[in-house]
Amino acid sequence: MSVQVPVRIQTGAPVRIDGKEYSAGPVISGGRVFYDKEAGTQIVLSEIAQMQMALAYRLRDDTPYQKLSTARRHTLRIDWGTFTPVERKTALTRALFVRKLDKVQPANLRAKKKIIRRIIEDICGRWKIPLENAPSARQVRTWYRIFVTAGRDVRALVPCNWAKGRREQRYPEWAIDEINRLINEKIAVPTPSSFRKVRLLANERLKKAAAERGEAPVLLGRGNRIGSNLLSRMLRERNKFEVLVATTNVREANRQAQSVQLGPQGNLVNRQWEVDHTPLDILVIDENTMQIAGRPWMTAILDRYSRCIVGFSLSFAPPSWASVMDALRVAVMKKDWIIAGLGGIERTWDCFGVPGRLITDHGRDFKSNSMEQAKVALDFELKHAPPRKPWFKGKIERWFRTLEEQIIHTIPGTVLSKWEDRKFYNSEEFAVLTIYELNWIVAKWVIDVYHHTKHGKLERTPARAWQEGLQEIPLIREPPAELLIPMTGLVVPRSLQQSGIRYMGLRWDSPEFAKARAFLPDSANVQVRIDPTDISTAYVYDEHREMWVEGELVEPTDARGLTLNQWCTIAKLRRRIAEDDELSEEAALARAMEEIGQYVKERVLERHKGKAPKRFKRFVSAGSAWSAIRPERLDPSMKPPGSHTVGITQVKSPPLQPHAPFTDPKRRRKTVKEKVPAGGDKKAVTSDGSGVGDASVDGPEQADQASSTTTARHEAVEPAATPKPAPKAKLKMRPMNYGGTTEED
Repeated sequence: MSVQVPVRIQTGAPVRIDGKEYSAGPVISGGRVFYDKEAGTQIVLSEIAQMQMALAYRLRDDTPYQKLSTARRHTLRIDWGTFTPVERKTALTRALFVRKLDKVQPANLRAKKKIIRRIIEDICGRWKIPLENAPSARQVRTWYRIFVTAGRDVRALVPCNWAKGRREQRYPEWAIDEINRLINEKIAVPTPSSFRKVRLLANERLKKAAAERGEAPVLLGRGNRIGSNLLSRMLRERNKFEVLVATTNVREANRQAQSVQLGPQGNLVNRQWEVDHTPLDILVIDENTMQIAGRPWMTAILDRYSRCIVGFSLSFAPPSWASVMDALRVAVMKKDWIIAGLGGIERTWDCFGVPGRLITDHGRDFKSNSMEQAKVALDFELKHAPPRKPWFKGKIERWFRTLEEQIIHTIPGTVLSKWEDRKFYNSEEFAVLTIYELNWIVAKWVIDVYHHTKHGKLERTPARAWQEGLQEIPLIREPPAELLIPMTGLVVPRSLQQSGIRYMGLRWDSPEFAKARAFLPDSANVQVRIDPTDISTAYVYDEHREMWVEGELVEPTDARGLTLNQWCTIAKLRRRIAEDDELSEEAALARAMEEIGQYVKERVLERHKGKAPKRFKRFVSAGSAWSAIRPERLDPSMKPPGSHTVGITQVKSPPLQPHAPFTDPKRRRKTVKEKVPAGGDKKAVTSDGSGVGDASVDGPEQADQASSTTTARHEAVEPAATPKPAPKAKLKMRPMNYGGTTEED
């Protein structure tokens, strides 16, 4: 083993000091300057220090290092932790022999075979290495040479098994280019072909190209074909980003190529809320028909700082503004009514208040006019996350996954995520829960389990994070409960007329509407809000009194208690029936309700437990799951609907206004008394002043039957002398007055 000691070093010559590359600088008094090429620093070594380092093989010429194999030099640039456990163990075992040999003095004895064998026997006996696995003296000498040349770096002893084998190109360049063109045409496209088909095409193209060049085809695989792994290996060697651009587009390639970023973290409690929708992986049944109603949608709102769920909503209606408002109402209100209404909840749900910012995506429900009005009314900022960047609201996305894994996938009727897990599990057969029962399970899990489980990121429970965060902010503001629905309802621009508010065939009116109309011009536009989950009440903002006033649904009364989606379904069916059969609006409404009821009965008889259509489940269960425990909003002192008389027409609706809007109440005039006309029979005049008999009270059908019977009788009998008709009673009509009472009917 020769030792190259640079006794004479030329200025500018490359040298190695402890394996690092240096450049010899000028000679100065007492030594020489050496420049570190990698770090850009310099050191000064005296002549004595140079000689001592050269004898210890620490200062060496650069030639031995350059003679190392390319694989060995590449190994010295790899981090030690990236090697496999087997490679690290092998290198450390070799280091036992070379470090023992490195301590032999003088240095010229290190090349003696007798010394090396003695070292091998000593190391094998101490570390219990079998002699059949012991290295030879020649092998240890080679390891030591590489070890010293690399600057005594243990990475130089790692076996380079990965560099073994043939490394030259087996196919000519023109064949490789032909295969790359075929990959661009058939594999790196949005609709790729199979590797088997492309392999057959490659064989034909290579044969044709070889024939054109006058050469023999180079097909090195079995059966005179290309290798079975050639296409996949060439595809793996390509830039993945370029392959993604070719198969998808630049936007998708950037999304998959970029690193996963950490989303924004909340700095204060109740400052930033995230909201989103998701269909739950479970089938529920209808509580009335016991049929499969489908998968409900969930809208949840999460506090970014504490990870608490401040509100959620379950319904069969697809994601819409109504579901967002239902979840927002639950979020901003105190939850005492939920705890009392659900029952069986052991802990409290202390989250409430108005957020500083609500983070949403770019759905239409979050950009609606009603959402903008709710933002202004509740005084919070609406922030839309950047498109195609889910980490900006990743907290709520991750919570949906936690909900599915910890509770939804453990309930009978769950729809398993992976299709292979659904082979032996029929979700429809095991579905037994209604949407209200599922709502209780989710609420129980959120309040009693999730909020009191230690969060991995926060290192505390969400409930504790909420309570500790309240100490860092001012008192939380809560909107008044009576104004919450007017401020978060559906916004519809309408004019307040003498008949009230009309919208989609519905009419709302009340004495409070009349007071608000007293200070407005005729048919003035007002701000109207309707609760989509219950259309029984509408709200109008009275600018004069600066307050919201409410009106009850007076027409049609059958729509009370329905959701807006249910009414739209009924109205659409009513219009279709009215157009087909030319029926009146009232008859069409009654027939529509009858057809819907008959449709439900037929489905119950046809199916023992089937899956209901989407339109049916949305109609039957379009409301929120909170409706079962939501407190009543109607005034219990309101009188039940009755009837009253307006002019000569009987109107079946409650007398809402005790007197006309702008006049004092007047006493009702007496009706026309009974008079006996001259030369005729007595004819009774009804007490309501209408001038018609009891037949007028029957419907139009009885009147038609009576007229037809009379006509037939006259045709059968000879006509008699008709008496002179009695003069009609002259009725003095007065303006329409709402002063009648229900007792006079």
